[in-house]
Amino acid sequence: MRRGLVFVLALLIVALAVTACVRQQPEQPPPSGGAAGSAIASPDIHLPDAAGGWTARGAASLYDPETIYSYIDGHAEVYRAYGMKRCISRRFAGPAGEADLVADVFELASPEDAYGMFTHDRDGDPAGIGNDSLFRYGWLSFWTGPYFVSIVAERDTERSRKVVLETGRAIAASLPAGGQPPAIVGDLPPRDLDPRSVRFLRHGQILNTHVFVSDDNVFALAPDTAAALGTYRRGSDRAYLLLVDYPDVTRAGAAVDSVRKGLLNGASGDAPVSVNDQGFYAIRVTGRRLAAVLAATTASLARDLLAATSSAKEGGGR
Repeated sequence: MRRGLVFVLALLIVALAVTACVRQQPEQPPPSGGAAGSAIASPDIHLPDAAGGWTARGAASLYDPETIYSYIDGHAEVYRAYGMKRCISRRFAGPAGEADLVADVFELASPEDAYGMFTHDRDGDPAGIGNDSLFRYGWLSFWTGPYFVSIVAERDTERSRKVVLETGRAIAASLPAGGQPPAIVGDLPPRDLDPRSVRFLRHGQILNTHVFVSDDNVFALAPDTAAALGTYRRGSDRAYLLLVDYPDVTRAGAAVDSVRKGLLNGASGDAPVSVNDQGFYAIRVTGRRLAAVLAATTASLARDLLAATSSAKEGGGR
């Protein structure tokens, strides 16, 4: 199996298992060593000592982009793809008959990246915490400012659900407020868009997690690019739309050339191209904004989606 595909499959597993990655870890003492892995509380982030009968098992632990592997092992790449700076984690012992609860606060590169991390898995119901939140099966996730917060009850019970939400509200109140979804997300044409499918990303392998494109980073995604991805459904037809803003028109032009060569078999223009058995693809660049339709089931849907992007704000005009 190709090495790139192996990595993509690993990330697909993350998308399904991110709710369980903390549950899978046995209780361990906090790692020893320097500040990056020591059992310490970050001075500007407060995790409560107790909540609803759950009490903290020692001080919080702080992890950096390297030591995070000792905590969540292979799943760390997803957080690193959003510019993770640190993770503050605390485990809480449950009362009799209840399992532990684990709270993780990830500081990411920017509020936009915190939003992106939040959109990585969009299952659940809104909980009214932070800028946006989701709650499902004892797992709460939300974002505020540059922070993505995950709180997991290792056994989902009526009592633990209440405590998860209570803990989330307490942590949200202690974090700086602010932050807006990236502007590029609002440029996805609304017609036929599945709102729950919207993602923000900067990394080629995160794109491949949601729709496989190529083993290579043909769109030249990088920390200084901004990309929005959405799924569109029209009857039984489906397509993905990717918008990417590059720092300048030179980078955007180079990315278009890369996509034409690496994905569209050298085809020019913006007419839909059938790519093997993957569907129809189409691409257009205006200024520093690239728009690409991916894996459309029909050429007409690909044409319509690409045409719809021309009425949105173009990245080069900002």
